[in-house]
Amino acid sequence: MWDKTKLKSVKNLYKEEVLQIPAIFKNKDDYVAFLMAQSYQESGWNEESVSKTGCKGFAQFELSTWKFVWKKLLKHEEIPSIWDIKAQIIAQHTYMKYLINAVSKKEPMLPRQEILASSLMAYNGGLSVVEWCLEYHGVVSVIALRDYRNSHKSTYPDENKFLKF
Repeated sequence: MWDKTKLKSVKNLYKEEVLQIPAIFKNKDDYVAFLMAQSYQESGWNEESVSKTGCKGFAQFELSTWKFVWKKLLKHEEIPSIWDIKAQIIAQHTYMKYLINAVSKKEPMLPRQEILASSLMAYNGGLSVVEWCLEYHGVVSVIALRDYRNSHKSTYPDENKFLKF
């Protein structure tokens, strides 16, 4: 468990690095709290965390997603170290903003909570999975995830992973 000093320093890092917020959030504090909760769930705020699937760092990025965020979304020539906590926060914020906008665009009538839940699922399972579920089911659900898995002859995504939300 982290002490209050560490919690305050993480919160300050988020406040420094998060410059724009998605329209779905009323203010920066709400968005920062959302991102902090997400990163805590991802890694327990452990900067050196490596998941069973190979995701790395504070916000748990696969190397391919890390490169996508820095090269395509942020348009950087040089990609920072995946272990850099500030770079992780910038990438997490940028990628979540991208996913929230993509989900909102795909299904504009979804309620706020569904947009956020679907965006979090896309962060972990891939945007194409969420887009497929929205297209064929109108919502991301355990049934939609099962249908995706069955129709794509894949063992991923595992709906049990998503039930933990």
